[in-house]
Amino acid sequence: MQAFTLFFKQVKIQSIEIPHSKYSEKSKVIKSLRVQFFEGLANIIFIFLSKIIRYRKNVIHKNFKNSFPEISEQKEAELVNSYYRHLSDLIVEPFLINNLKEKDINNIVEYENIHLLTKLHRSGKDVLLLASHYGNWEYLLTLPLVTDYEVLAVYSQISNSIINRYMESLRSRFGVRLVKKSDWYRTVLNETRERPKMYVMIADQRPIFPFKNSVHFLEQKTYVQSGCERISERLNCAVVYADTQKVARHKYRFKFLLMGENNVKKQPGWVLEEYYHLLEKTIVRNPSDWLWSHDRWKNHKP
Repeated sequence: MQAFTLFFKQVKIQSIEIPHSKYSEKSKVIKSLRVQFFEGLANIIFIFLSKIIRYRKNVIHKNFKNSFPEISEQKEAELVNSYYRHLSDLIVEPFLINNLKEKDINNIVEYENIHLLTKLHRSGKDVLLLASHYGNWEYLLTLPLVTDYEVLAVYSQISNSIINRYMESLRSRFGVRLVKKSDWYRTVLNETRERPKMYVMIADQRPIFPFKNSVHFLEQKTYVQSGCERISERLNCAVVYADTQKVARHKYRFKFLLMGENNVKKQPGWVLEEYYHLLEKTIVRNPSDWLWSHDRWKNHKP
């Protein structure tokens, strides 16, 4: 791992502009030698995952078939192939973003309406930002570069202590305060309210058995974690959805959608219902960029 990291540090950036054709956006992206290296690495990973080990192919096919029962076999095969390409990009992107200078980050991350967060911050509102396993959620760790909020994000520790420390350094580089998953709710609820804070959660996780709360999501009954609902009730904070779009290879655009500000007057369960409604719209727009290799509906009963 150390040799791997040192190699990236020794590569000098020589930027050139090239148009990208896979995605609809017509703008150009800056492609450095480092970006080209990671693209080549992702291409190798794609071949390994899709052709050699056929990584979780049965799970991926099952999830696509159950979520889009009307699609043809040809379309399903295309989605699976596109997903493997996205997953390969996803694996290298945390290392890619860590090897870019701060001034180059805006070449791969766009925040479409950051003014919403600015408005909420000026009003003194805490924000619960609900992200998902769509696109690359790790890119949201650059939020301290564009907002005055103190940003806290929940993360799961890796069992290997060396890799865990390395990943923590990657994820906290831009100023995000990382909180272990086991400490998340206690930390959020006990935070001082001297200045507005933003709490970032990946809210589409599979819950721990026994399952309790469910929504109708992607054509099937889906059990869900309710932690975001409890936090929004306790803090009465603004709840914001992070709508994600992959606009080019390794480049993502985030749009912030205000779900609610005054949660006291809302019906119980509104956060989960609204969140999964918005997430489904995001996924349907371009299905291959969600985390389909995760067995999201494991042990679910109809």
